[in-house]
Amino acid sequence: MKARALVLIIGITTILGIGGFAAYQSPWVRSLFARSSVDPAELERAMSAPLRNPAAADAATGYPQWRGAARAGVAPVGSFRTDWDKKKPKELWRQPIGGGYGSCAVVGGRLYVQDRQGGTERVVCIDAETGKPVWDYAYQAGQAGNDSTYAIGPRATPTVIGNTVYTVGGSGKLLVLEVEGRAVKVKWEHDLIPEFQAPMPQWGVACSPLVLGDLVIVQPGGKDAAVVAFDKNSGAVKWRAGSNPPGYSSPIAANIGGQATVFAFLGDALLAVRAADGAVTDSFKWATQFSGNIATPVIVDDEYVFISSAYGMGCGLLRAEKQGDEVKLVKVYENRGRAFQSHHATGVFKDKHLFGVDGTRGDRGLKCIEFMTGKGVPDWEWAESGQASVILVGDHLILQTERGDLCLVDANPKEFNLVAKIPKVLSGKNNWATPTLVNGLLYVRDEEKVLCFDVRP
Repeated sequence: MKARALVLIIGITTILGIGGFAAYQSPWVRSLFARSSVDPAELERAMSAPLRNPAAADAATGYPQWRGAARAGVAPVGSFRTDWDKKKPKELWRQPIGGGYGSCAVVGGRLYVQDRQGGTERVVCIDAETGKPVWDYAYQAGQAGNDSTYAIGPRATPTVIGNTVYTVGGSGKLLVLEVEGRAVKVKWEHDLIPEFQAPMPQWGVACSPLVLGDLVIVQPGGKDAAVVAFDKNSGAVKWRAGSNPPGYSSPIAANIGGQATVFAFLGDALLAVRAADGAVTDSFKWATQFSGNIATPVIVDDEYVFISSAYGMGCGLLRAEKQGDEVKLVKVYENRGRAFQSHHATGVFKDKHLFGVDGTRGDRGLKCIEFMTGKGVPDWEWAESGQASVILVGDHLILQTERGDLCLVDANPKEFNLVAKIPKVLSGKNNWATPTLVNGLLYVRDEEKVLCFDVRP
């Protein structure tokens, strides 16, 4: 093994030339040499855990934020027709919008989405039933990232609570909007990149704001401000945590042993942050090329935390354990290399399995893995999906592929079954937004429009 490692180091040095050895010192290059590992005792404990399926919110709750009410990628309970193979979903309306990769929040009969129009970014509100514009709020914004090829607009999903809308733009503007009818005003705002001395991510700021109690939590990735919490009402900074570089993931919270904990997947690590005061109680190193940690952590039973990244990384499962007044991260397994790799999309949990899109180069597509081992279920995969985003709806998965197809798949870990595929619903090649389903109405977006399909019985 030592000889093999030496050969690999020499190879990388040769490829990179004079700077090869310096590159090897970087965390993400070193991570390429990390081995897959498992803790047998923790694995045995995990295998015997009951692991409940995530509860779907009531339909009245809607889909008020990134990945739904619990950030689990589960559509709320409501009417839903699954015979797409016999009766294709009917398009009810379409509304032109500008560029962006963010998904739609739908609550109280209103749809909220972000886009870019020329030199401005917008927060847009649309009537969810008719598709008619209700209001929009535009503001001047810089380029969404250092790579102009993908700087088409915001990446994040609005968070909506009552009459308040929380958004993060592609260039890092955090806005809190108060809405009264069609009147919209800024309650408070922050410009995350300059205020927290954060580097602009190559592909723009992507974290969707998390509202937790009286806190609004985002991930600037600045010095001593990798994660920042603001007072929900005043906008004052309540705490700052960590100095990790920014990634493209969004924070998620869980109650670990009675303690509210924020899990923040940054560019080089997963942090466990105590919500009460911002103390980083533990971290798990996960340095990825391009700081490309994109998928949101998947949390099951307020105990197990699954992370995954592409660019040769793989996936890992941790157990969050409260020790005194701190939450610690205990490794169950760490699967590297050709293991399952989430790229753009976050998977969904059901029946002790995770359904997600593997971003491994040359091996992309929808797959099912055992949650407690990270191993793929034999013969359960659909390479034709390519890159796609996915949500769970009862016993089914809804996929939106990056090429614009809309698909329905059985969420059955025992057997793969494609119920229906509706090709080229969306335009373009980079349709990375996640679909949204509320009360039998399915919403998808691309760089030009939002579409609504009727899948009610």
